[in-house]
Amino acid sequence: MVKDVIRDIKGRWLQFVAILLITALGVGFYIGIQVTGYDMRFTADQYMKTSNALDLEVRHTLGIDEEMLTSLNKLTGSQGQGIYVTDAYIHLSNRDGVARVIEFTDATSNDVLISEGTVPKNDNEVFVDEQLINKFQLKIGDTIVLKDNDIFEEIELTIVGFGKSNLYMNLERGSTTLGTGEVNGFIYPKGLQHKHEVFTAVRFEGVNVSEAKDVIGNNEETLSNERFERIVANDRQKLADAQSELNTQKAKILQQFTQAENALKEANQKLKDASHELASGIQEITSQLGINISGMSYQAQLDNVKLHVTEFKNTNTKLVDGELAKATVMLEELQTNYEAIAKQIEITTDVSLLEQLTIQQKEMEVQIQTVEAQVTMLMEKQSELTAEFKVVDDGVNTLQAGIDYYNEANQLYKENMQKLQTNRNIALTKINQNQSEIDEGIATIDSTSHGKIYSFERKDVLVGYTEFYQDSDRIEAIGKVFPLIFFGVSVLVTLSTISRMIDESRSQIGVYKALGYSSWYASLKYIYFALFSWAGGVLIGVAIGFYMIPSLIYNAYRIMYQTPDLITQFVMSYALLPLIISFLCSVGIAGYKALKVSRQRTANLLRPEAPKKGQRIILERIPFIWNRMSFLYKVSFRNLFRNKSRFLMTILGIGGCAGLLITAFGLQHSIYSIIDKQFGEVIHYDGTVLHNDATIDTSLFTQSINVASVGGKYEGNDIQVMISSPEDDISSFISLQSRVTKEKLSLDDNSIIISEKLAILGGLEVGNTMMLDLNGQDVSVLIGGITENYVMHYVYMSRNLYTEKTGESTHDTITFFNTDTDNQALATQILENKDVYSISFMDNVSDAYSDMMKNFDIVIYVIMGAAFILELIVLLNLISMNLSERTKELATIKVLGFYPKEVAQYVLRENIILTFISMVFGLGFGVVLHRYVILKAELNFVMFNRELLVSSVATAIAITILLSLIINFLMSRKANDVNMSEALKTFDE
Repeated sequence: MVKDVIRDIKGRWLQFVAILLITALGVGFYIGIQVTGYDMRFTADQYMKTSNALDLEVRHTLGIDEEMLTSLNKLTGSQGQGIYVTDAYIHLSNRDGVARVIEFTDATSNDVLISEGTVPKNDNEVFVDEQLINKFQLKIGDTIVLKDNDIFEEIELTIVGFGKSNLYMNLERGSTTLGTGEVNGFIYPKGLQHKHEVFTAVRFEGVNVSEAKDVIGNNEETLSNERFERIVANDRQKLADAQSELNTQKAKILQQFTQAENALKEANQKLKDASHELASGIQEITSQLGINISGMSYQAQLDNVKLHVTEFKNTNTKLVDGELAKATVMLEELQTNYEAIAKQIEITTDVSLLEQLTIQQKEMEVQIQTVEAQVTMLMEKQSELTAEFKVVDDGVNTLQAGIDYYNEANQLYKENMQKLQTNRNIALTKINQNQSEIDEGIATIDSTSHGKIYSFERKDVLVGYTEFYQDSDRIEAIGKVFPLIFFGVSVLVTLSTISRMIDESRSQIGVYKALGYSSWYASLKYIYFALFSWAGGVLIGVAIGFYMIPSLIYNAYRIMYQTPDLITQFVMSYALLPLIISFLCSVGIAGYKALKVSRQRTANLLRPEAPKKGQRIILERIPFIWNRMSFLYKVSFRNLFRNKSRFLMTILGIGGCAGLLITAFGLQHSIYSIIDKQFGEVIHYDGTVLHNDATIDTSLFTQSINVASVGGKYEGNDIQVMISSPEDDISSFISLQSRVTKEKLSLDDNSIIISEKLAILGGLEVGNTMMLDLNGQDVSVLIGGITENYVMHYVYMSRNLYTEKTGESTHDTITFFNTDTDNQALATQILENKDVYSISFMDNVSDAYSDMMKNFDIVIYVIMGAAFILELIVLLNLISMNLSERTKELATIKVLGFYPKEVAQYVLRENIILTFISMVFGLGFGVVLHRYVILKAELNFVMFNRELLVSSVATAIAITILLSLIINFLMSRKANDVNMSEALKTFDE
């Protein structure tokens, strides 16, 4: 049996090799692409273990002090170590930059991977990122000035070594709130002076991450409260002291005001007593005057009294003066008359007259005396009135003085009382203000967030770690599609080969069964044939899959990562499924076909199999075409559909080849064309200047524009936010347009424009809102447009919108420019400005990306190689079986006088027709596969060109057809090498 199998292998070595190679391709590609992701993750994990990378990093928004560190260690059962990390400005090479400063301590010593030099051993020494060394052309021995920042004092550092850090798995260095938002690199200084003895973070190694995160999360509130209370303890004590002092001052002030108020009240009582005396005095006068003027104010009463006194004085004075005047006149008249009588008496001689005159004189004397007495009395009365008037006036004046004093005292009392009340209100207002400030301080402390603990796993801390794992998952996703075509062809190749072997040796199976062997034994030869070819293919496929393909793919993806060489290993779980599938596709199919035939009756097996019933093909039902075809073409088209398994094998194999080539050429265009699109169709500036809001000499440029830029994040992806005003003509430098419709987009103050890849990653559309992390602020913004962009993630925002959302003003830190000046000369002039961080030219950037993308060539070449091998296997197997199966036909037509060219065309024409038919399947398969691979192979920050050029499709189809023609040409010789006598002799037997 074994010899028989070996004989069949030698006789059908092409078919044997075909099954072997197709199995090797299927197994190799399935294992290779699938296990690459596993190997990448394993390599990364081993890299982290050997470098003792952190397992968990804990941060608190208020910082971590020694007490919290002790609590964390107690909770996790591990010995975490505190580290100091911050972003800071550094001065180097006459320029400023931004670096992530990680103090070199025992906790961070495992981070660094030395390329040259040594780690810091003394204070003020520093280990520097290799990227910083290359970018700023630094060397060991140069100095870096670490500028003043929140954590460290300004200091000058000496470079003692440079290299990489296991905190960075790719070339990205993260974003920051400083400068342009970009971190230029990292530095590890030793022996810095700290402004605050509070750790930025705590690292844990060798800890159960899940359990540690759970226990920290469960105790977060307690830890945060304790940390917060330690921070505000001094403030709380100050507020308590202030409250005590305020209470003392308040009591003292209120006591002083009470004493003053009591003094005023005593004065007021005296005023009331004086008021009673005034009232009595007025009452006494009014009683004397006989008037009633109650109900009026003292002054009004006194004024009324004054009126009555004046009236009384006038009345009495007038009365006395009138009486006195009358009496005086009468006295004067009497005296005149008396003197006249006296003169008459002197001159009168008449006695009787004299007696009469004497009597009159005496009567006159009595009257004069009476009148004189009356005048004297009236004059005395007048004097009495004057004295009485003086007494009254003195009383009135006294009352007036009392009233004036009372009014002044009362006014003074009121003013003092008003001042007292005002001063008391002022004092109480100030006390209340102070109390409000104290209450506000207490409320502020009570309402202030106690901070939040963040526990970061290794994948969260290491820059590029997540992207690295995502890329490994993408590769695995691609690996689920590629091998299917090979396994499908494997089924058809095996089925065709075994079917042909069985058809040629049916009688041999019948002989075995006639000799008493079982159907299983009779089928073993065919099973062994498939088994040996499968085993050989598996060995080759496993070797290729586990050790060659992963290295090729990994090296292509390493363009953006700083990782060690791939650790390849045999993983049974990845080999099991492809082994089972390939076994079923080859050995399983062979066993099924062989057992199906061998279980027929022995007599039927010993007789030749009856020819299949002829069937009309579709073309025969179209007389217009069929009747115009030559005999040989009719034979060829009938033979195409005679064996459906071979037909499908050819369609699937050659179509698969075309599809793979379309994918390869399409992928090549999709990758390389983004350089021209990004730096030709999207970007229209020659270079950029990064600066600290500096004034740049624009005379050096033919065209320039200043924009603000800040770093940010969206769902873990680093983004660059470009901030400009709608009126700025940014479209002259960056095309904001839809990739599909080429519709121009413009900035406004209500929405943002985002790059297309960012929209794809977030599943975003125009009109959606997205939450951006800008300088630590979560900002919700409306998407107004999605712009064409192929490299990095960009968000375009207006200045007003940025200020509205963040409350911060913008500072221009980037200048886009076009120039006709020599790059080197321009750079030299620009960098003389100390506020300039760097200058970059798009020519250099595009060249760097172009060199980077060349690493994908190996992936393209692998796909092309697989396509060529696939077509080679299918065509060689098909031609070999056709020639073997139709030897008698070829011998017959040669005897009939057909020329060698016609003999070859008799068989090979079918292959050519099948090749063209396969192109239809290959075209559809290639388009779908190209889109799938593009979407799965993209890096997070890159969007490949989605276009599939007609030229790529045409090239792939042309190569497929050319390869088919070459194989047919090489095999045409074998068709003419048929031994006619041997072939016809076999027929006769």
